[in-house]
Amino acid sequence: MPPVLRYSVNGLREDAPARRRAAANGGRKEERKVDTNGTMGVKAPIGSDTGRDRDWFTSLYHDSYRMLLAYARRRVDEQTADEVVADTFLVAWRRRDEVPEGFERAWLFGVARNTILTANRTARRRHALNGKLHGAARTGPWTDDRYETSDRADALLPALQALREEDREILMLVAWEGLSHAEIGEAMGISANAVAIRVHRARKRLADRMDSTIVHCGA
Repeated sequence: MPPVLRYSVNGLREDAPARRRAAANGGRKEERKVDTNGTMGVKAPIGSDTGRDRDWFTSLYHDSYRMLLAYARRRVDEQTADEVVADTFLVAWRRRDEVPEGFERAWLFGVARNTILTANRTARRRHALNGKLHGAARTGPWTDDRYETSDRADALLPALQALREEDREILMLVAWEGLSHAEIGEAMGISANAVAIRVHRARKRLADRMDSTIVHCGA
């Protein structure tokens, strides 16, 4: 079970981001709340889907929390990952009428991904990505037979780190997050066919870099 739900509709809290705001306010804690009529005290727009109530949100949270947290922790440090997940669920509540039915998981991944990218651009101190990639490369369920030999396993990490960020990201979404091409397309705002092409090209570039690493080490 995930931690005690921090997102009750009658008092939606996001504890992790509050730590940052508390520090900026001289240590004074701040709590943001959302009522059943909207977010941050703003009423929901006319015509909003009233079917997406506290039960819908609670179910979404319990179904997605651990998966989303694991995704974030593979890319940023633990505290930042907590903040990313908190922000993602806050956005999910505020924009609940926009979450596409059947693609809720992909939509959450998209929000989390954009939150992480923004944090990396603005903070200039998020060096945890390569560290998380390092850990994931050693423990992730990479099942392709090409990587089962010792030499290729040793070559995987440096080859993965040498890829462009967009190649690493799409390979991680496939291999470690287990998303389908359709779900990745929803998260990244591209078609499933475009995802398939990118995955194919990224895998080829990874294999080429691994071959180059093995040849270089054996020279």
